[in-house]
Amino acid sequence: MIISNLEHFQEERHLWPSAVQRGIDYIVNRNLGEAELGRYDLEGDNGVLMYANVQESVTRPFEEQVPESHAVYTDIQFLVSGEEKICFYKLHAGAKVLDDKFATHDIAFYESDPAEQETAILLKPGMFAVCFPSDIHRPNCAIHEGQTIKKIVVKVHKDLL
Repeated sequence: MIISNLEHFQEERHLWPSAVQRGIDYIVNRNLGEAELGRYDLEGDNGVLMYANVQESVTRPFEEQVPESHAVYTDIQFLVSGEEKICFYKLHAGAKVLDDKFATHDIAFYESDPAEQETAILLKPGMFAVCFPSDIHRPNCAIHEGQTIKKIVVKVHKDLL
């Protein structure tokens, strides 16, 4: 997982995969933070290699959010407005899948495991988290109480990494 913000993007970008650099560039250069909600194709036919979802949601208590991971796409979760907590831990053989939708939606949901030490990150506007397929993540968690957030999730196909 990568955690950063636009303030440090230029000085850190050389450390990240080229596709992650391009994903952040697309957010900034195409003003996706001001875009209407919806999907935006960025690379490949019909955005199959990279696309962005501009979305709004309401954060919920940690216990109500279900951990998830992806097999094909890496997420760049960029916060435009509001605040959210995103929690994560490494995918491991003992992780118990609740709902496997890898074949149809490139997502699987996992049982919460009280023994698992999840790391929590507070995202504020301009910050982003890069979640690789080896990262189980629990996005959209409320800090104190639910609030509406706007975020951009850039999906980067594994063939680009």
